[in-house]
Amino acid sequence: MSLPKHIELSQTVKACKHQAITIQDAAVHLKVPENVVPMLVRENDDLVIEGNVILAKRESNGPVIFTLLFFMGIIAVAGLLGN
Repeated sequence: MSLPKHIELSQTVKACKHQAITIQDAAVHLKVPENVVPMLVRENDDLVIEGNVILAKRESNGPVIFTLLFFMGIIAVAGLLGN
């Protein structure tokens, strides 16, 4: 059983070194015409086209940083009130 083409495209882009691939290279890899690749990108929320390159969207570290700062704040307040 093979994967749907938009999932295969997403995995291909994310496997690249800079998480980017040209439309032509993606078409060759997926063995589809170049005009099909933009339709596959539109089906996938994790990818975006900028110029002639397909890029994987970067994930934000904001929630992780805020959680870490919150717990560090609790430890600091507990240390000040503890003695």
